[in-house]
This record gives sequence, structure tokens and C-alpha cells, in this order.
Amino acid sequence: MAWLTPNGGWGESNTALISGQGCSLLVDTLWDLPRTTAMLTAFGPKLESAPIRRVVNTHADGDHWFGNEMVGADEIISTKSAARSMKQHGPGQMKYVDTVSMVFRAISRLPLPNRADWRVAAEYFEGMLRPFDFTNIKPALPTDTFSGRLRLDVGGREVMLIEVGPAHTSGDLIVHLPDARIVFAGDVLFHGTTPVLWDGSSRNWIKACERIIDLKPETVVPGHGAIADLEAVEAIRKYWQFLRTVVHRHWEKGRSASQAAAHIVRSDEFLRQPFAKWDGQERIVINVYAIYRRLMGRKRSVSVFRRLRLLREAALLAQDIVDD
Repeated sequence: MAWLTPNGGWGESNTALISGQGCSLLVDTLWDLPRTTAMLTAFGPKLESAPIRRVVNTHADGDHWFGNEMVGADEIISTKSAARSMKQHGPGQMKYVDTVSMVFRAISRLPLPNRADWRVAAEYFEGMLRPFDFTNIKPALPTDTFSGRLRLDVGGREVMLIEVGPAHTSGDLIVHLPDARIVFAGDVLFHGTTPVLWDGSSRNWIKACERIIDLKPETVVPGHGAIADLEAVEAIRKYWQFLRTVVHRHWEKGRSASQAAAHIVRSDEFLRQPFAKWDGQERIVINVYAIYRRLMGRKRSVSVFRRLRLLREAALLAQDIVDD
């Protein structure tokens, strides 16, 4: 049973409930407490006979775990790497992002060159945060962690947790439910919307897609977007293969990541691809930068300051795409 949040944009993430005899496992929670409460209420009839005993967080982004405290589960499970990242990227950062957007808004009112750029960035940040309520969140971190693979029994049903990171983030996992031929992919799969690469690796993301394909599921539940099948997983794999190839060309020409991103997203070569129609094309700024970091041999996590700078660049590119 899946809980889907249209349209798969910033913070619009999915969760899923796996129920067996007398108990359930919840795959991820949502970005704030009200939405997590609404999701749990919708699952309520099923939870009467099979309450949630475990939560599995697929990775460390807040839109997949900030609601953990609302569940009251006995266990919260993630990969070891994801648990480390959760300690660094907690709910308090969202207040910081809100403050930054207010600063951008204030700068946009000053008589400065290009002040409209600051207004565009402020509106982008405000649009990301506006639907959500980040107050009163008390981080409920994983109680159990693992590396590699972990087999669970959920009321007589086998559930396999498979670590596939670093891909989207440093600590991604997927959840395989063999008896139903379903994979819950977390943010290894964005369906109909452009993926985002933060601390992971495009090469590993391709391998993660291949691991899902090897499981031969009939259904794949993405972290963002509508329920899908292996065709959607293959589309994400092809996106990263394409991007790795073209980014290397710009790297060799000495262009900056921002220059490369702006050039690629407007190129005929890109516009002919099916993924050129996905939502959120401005995220390519983040993705190109991530590939550049690997080319430069940098493997440490992206700082909060750098994330905000990349989001500002994405906001400006989004506006440029609209104006083209």
C-alpha cells in the first residue's frame, strides 16, 4: 500500500506500508508532521490489525524521515551512512533555509545590480518551503543500522533491505518485497521529475538502477512521482549515462559546472531526449556540479552553504528556461 504525494517535486515524497500477519513495516515518513499524520490516518484501517513495528528510512533527506516521531515504531532502520547524514541534516536546517530566503528577499529590495536575481531565488526558496510546516519536529533517528543487506520478517513476509548508495545520497537503500514482486526504490527512482544528486555518485546510481532491474520487479514505487515499472528505472539509468558523457566533454573544455549545465539543458542533443520533458530541469545544475566534484576527486559531503548556493543557481536557471 503506497502513499503518493503529487507531483513529485521538492518535498513531495512517497511512503509505503508493508503488512503481514499482525504487524506492518513503514517505508519512509514525510517532510513534516501534519503530512505524516494524514498518511498514518489514511493507513489507519490496516493498522488496527497490523500496527507498524518498524520504520525503514531509505536515505537521509528530511522528506523521507522528519515524520518518524509520529509513528511510534519499536525500530527505525537505515544504512549506517544514512544515519550519520541524518545527524548533520536535521529539521533545524529548514529554519536556516527560511532565513536565507528572507535575506534574499531583503537584498532584492536594495538598489543593486541584478537585484532581480535575488528576488527570483527568494521566490524559488519560498516555493519549496511554503507547503510545509517544519515546527515542533523532534528528530527520531535510526535505532538500528546496517551495511550491505538485511533480511527482515514482517508478519511472515520476507522483506530485503539492500544498500545501493552512495547514489542519490551517501546512504541509499532499496526495499524488495519478493512475494509481491515490488521494489520500493526511495530516491533511486524519480518518476517524471528530474533526479537530484547530492553526496552520491552518478556511476553508483547507474549501478543501483541495474540492481533494481536484476530483481525483475513488476512494480517499482519511486521516492517521487507515480508508481512505475522497470521502464522508469531504465529511463533514470539512461539519464545518468547521458549526463556523464556530455558533462565530461564540458569538463575537458574547461567550462565551469554552471556553464556546462546551462549549455547542456539548452542543447539540441538534450532536448531530443525523453527526460527533457521531466519536471524540474533546473536541477541539472546540482547534478553537473556533483559529477564535477567526482572528477576533481572530492568525495566529502556537500556543505550546507554549497547546497544553498546550488539551489540559488538552480532557481536562476529555472527562470532562464521559462524566459527562453
